[in-house]
Amino acid sequence: KEGTKISFSDFMSAMTQKMAEDSKEEIMKAFKLFDDDETGKISFKNLKRVAKELGENLTDEELQEMIDEADRDGDGEVNEQ
Repeated sequence: KEGTKISFSDFMSAMTQKMAEDSKEEIMKAFKLFDDDETGKISFKNLKRVAKELGENLTDEELQEMIDEADRDGDGEVNEQ
């Protein structure tokens, strides 16, 4: 409403929350591009397909290192959460 004022800290808090929500949404969109088989996980096969589509010449070892780096539960895949 016109003429209503908020403090700078309230403004920053609101903007920080909005940006966090936007980035979560963007991350989920990107995740779904990789997870084309809709398993809720990014497998080596998913990562290799996307790398090839993007024209990235990564070795299987490099791709596996990427999976290993992001694999939090040790199942060999990157989970959605």
